[in-house]
Amino acid sequence: MRQSKHHTLRDAGPAEPGVVVSRGRNRAWVAAESDGRLLLCDYPSLAELPVVGDSVLVRPSPGAEGEGIIVEIRPRQRAIARITGSGERKIMAANVDVLVIVAALARPDLRYGFVDRCLAFAEHQGIAPLVALTKADLAAPEVIDAALALYRERLGYDVVVLSVVDHRGIPELAEHVAGHRALMLGQSGVGKSSLFRALGADRGARVGEVNERTGRGRQTTTSARLAYLGHGFLIDTPGVREFSLADLDPGELAACFRDLAPYLGRCRFPDCRHLVEPDCAVRAAVAAGDVAPLRYASYRKAVEQSTGTLWSD
Repeated sequence: MRQSKHHTLRDAGPAEPGVVVSRGRNRAWVAAESDGRLLLCDYPSLAELPVVGDSVLVRPSPGAEGEGIIVEIRPRQRAIARITGSGERKIMAANVDVLVIVAALARPDLRYGFVDRCLAFAEHQGIAPLVALTKADLAAPEVIDAALALYRERLGYDVVVLSVVDHRGIPELAEHVAGHRALMLGQSGVGKSSLFRALGADRGARVGEVNERTGRGRQTTTSARLAYLGHGFLIDTPGVREFSLADLDPGELAACFRDLAPYLGRCRFPDCRHLVEPDCAVRAAVAAGDVAPLRYASYRKAVEQSTGTLWSD
């Protein structure tokens, strides 16, 4: 039985609320809201595919421990979406209220461009960002100070400095996530796996990959990860390249950089891209030191990549 609204399958038996943390074509991993317990679930009769972050009702499958059936997708409070190359709107995640942007301070060096484009994405989607800077034990003090001066002091973003070696910042990160549904974005090599272990996510909290073609689940180190923290979730998905600003024109993109936004509308030309145009208020602010050159460079690169992927550096 298919339902056109609320995507409901009504069957006998108790159902419990959960959160979708990974999805394939025919199956999804769902974490129980009560304790973070994971179920590999079918969704045979839903009118719409579930996405990461969806609030769902799940009925455990009789005789199949650790498996269940999604019987309802609850109304979405918020959806993260992108425009595909064909112009279609694709929902990537739902009900996420914190975006945790993970970047290493050392090994590899801090990639300001990646952090800035993630921050712009959060601004565009209306989601609170948290900058999580890892490997503080390997970074020079001046590197840490420079990052804090830019993101926390100058731009006013929440920033947590982390080291799994001495447990620095781990309680603070857990406090930020507690009671929220947070999505983690970060490139490979920045210490995400170590971070999840430090947060107390054990093997049972590692979400197995769900094969897109067959829908079957399996355990893998490239799969999504989940940390259950104080009735909040921190979800790490491997598909960060899906999240993009490619559908924004330069004017919309500049508005997502909070330090560029005050200068918009002050340029000579209404359609100024803030790249090479004369009498550009944004470029003048950079020359005057009111906008950090690093941030302006990130904006320029984001414009150059506006027809491609956000995440390739």
